[in-house]
Amino acid sequence: MDDQLHNQFKSVKFTPEITEMYSSIIQSDLITKKVLLLIARNLHEQENTKKLMGVTINDITEKLQIQRKQKVAKGRTFTFELTHNNIDRKAAERIVDKLLSMSLLYYKPVKPYKYLFMTQRGIQVTQELIKKSEGAKKDA
Repeated sequence: MDDQLHNQFKSVKFTPEITEMYSSIIQSDLITKKVLLLIARNLHEQENTKKLMGVTINDITEKLQIQRKQKVAKGRTFTFELTHNNIDRKAAERIVDKLLSMSLLYYKPVKPYKYLFMTQRGIQVTQELIKKSEGAKKDA
């Protein structure tokens, strides 16, 4: 959702049921959850320093480490081993596009970047995700 559409629907909030549903959808995909929480954390830090600029795809690719299988050559054959690497730009773009279409994020286009921000609905879902993760920690 772009900035103009966001301003049109700025005050719209999710119902508790929809918030629960969206948080369950995001909870099921670990990388999407990490991207959303990273964006929320970065925006929160920017608010605290009074320099609210937004988050770019470059920020996500630089700061987010994910675990994935990587091809390792062993002689004439190869195997796949788990490694910790930064997320690919294409993967980050796909996840951000998904979050934009879920109306959890909006962007302000400033050529050549898109600065990402959280909508009120994104804040609701993020708070629900944090509650769920804290509840899971207490149960463990």
